[in-house]
Amino acid sequence: MNFNFANFPILETERIFLRQLNFDDVDAVFELRSSEVINKLITRKTPRSKEEALDFIKVCHQEFKNGNRIFWAIEFEKELIGTIVFHHISLKNSYAEIGCELNPDYHKKGLMSEAMKAVLEFGFNQIELKTIDAFTHKNNIPSITLLEKHHFVFQPERRDDGFENNRIFRLEHK
Repeated sequence: MNFNFANFPILETERIFLRQLNFDDVDAVFELRSSEVINKLITRKTPRSKEEALDFIKVCHQEFKNGNRIFWAIEFEKELIGTIVFHHISLKNSYAEIGCELNPDYHKKGLMSEAMKAVLEFGFNQIELKTIDAFTHKNNIPSITLLEKHHFVFQPERRDDGFENNRIFRLEHK
């Protein structure tokens, strides 16, 4: 295995830079995670203050140290515009779940697709994942389109316990 959670993996594509969240990101994290537009189809705890956003960043750092999560900030033109994450990572089972969010001002520019491609390549080639699951709301058409573009397959027989509107997609690496 090529990955051991010792150093946070920084990824770069033609237009974006994927890096670890830092404490200077608190305003952008608060804006993203409290956005009504983004949260319309996501069920999660919404931060009510910048202090709660700061606590979230601290949790992301700890979860990385624990080997459970890699939470990247997506930077475009030196601005944090979104995030993408592997969580519930199991090196033993070669498994992770993926999630993402993007500032609505940057939708429909191919930036999340670019981030997804880089993160999936990293997951398969460096972490040696075999299975990646994604959970998304049944009405989140842009998310479903993104997943299908990257060859995720809808799992109609599976259910996300406690989230009846979520649909599960899976990508398997041969």
